[in-house]
Amino acid sequence: MKGLLVYVFLLSIGFAKPEGQVVFENSCLRCHQPDSKKPLSYLQKKYKGKAQEVVELAKRCPWGRGLSDLEIELVSRWIAGD
Repeated sequence: MKGLLVYVFLLSIGFAKPEGQVVFENSCLRCHQPDSKKPLSYLQKKYKGKAQEVVELAKRCPWGRGLSDLEIELVSRWIAGD
């Protein structure tokens, strides 16, 4: 039984979403829908490898200003692919 619990736990870790993605989906997706001017696909393409630029962008965004520094860092790294 204990082995089964460990197996289920390890399996669930494998399917967990990255933290930056979770924050983005809960805080940023309201404005960055696929049919918006700046959807996620646009952000990921434009800011690939540029996490610091995403940080600056998030601090200017009305919804981004409500995020903590850690949340902004997680989202920025996730969007930049870092």
